[in-house]
Amino acid sequence: MVALVFVAVSVLLGLTSLLLYGNLVATEERYDDTIESLDKISFSVDILFNYGNGTKIWHNDTRLPMGVNLYNVTVLVLDGKLDATYYPEYQSHFIMSINGVSAADDPDKLYWSWIAWFFDEGLGEWVSYDVSADMVYPKEGDILAWYFEDTSNFPDFEFPN
Repeated sequence: MVALVFVAVSVLLGLTSLLLYGNLVATEERYDDTIESLDKISFSVDILFNYGNGTKIWHNDTRLPMGVNLYNVTVLVLDGKLDATYYPEYQSHFIMSINGVSAADDPDKLYWSWIAWFFDEGLGEWVSYDVSADMVYPKEGDILAWYFEDTSNFPDFEFPN
C-alpha cells in the first residue's frame, strides 16, 4: 500500500513538473516574441546624468519609442523633472535644470550649464554635441550623457572621468 501511494505521488509530481516546464517554455517563447515585436517600434540607450558634484546616475537599457530626439528622451527618462526654455527661432530647448540642479541657485556657478554628450566608440571618448538636444536623434545602443559643468572655457571643456 505504501509503495502504491509512493508511485502515485511520484507520477503526480512528474506530471506536474512536465506541465510547469511546458508553461515555462511557452512563457519564454511569448517573451521572446514580445521583445522581437518591441524591437520593431523601439530601441534602447544608456543615459548618464552627471550632476558635477560627484553624483552620477545611470539609466541603462532605457527603452524608447522610435523617432524621439534627445530632448524627448530626457523628458521621458526624468519623468518631466527638468526645467527648459524653448527658443522658437532656434527650434531648440535650453535645459536650465535637471532634478532641481541648476546654476540659478549658486552664484559660484554663474557659467555652469547642462551639456549633452555621447560616447564615440570609434574614438573611445566622450564628445559633446554641437547642436541642441532637439536636433539629436539617438539610435539603438547609443551611450548618452547630460553633464552639469563649468562652461566658462567653452569650447575647450572635457568630460570628466
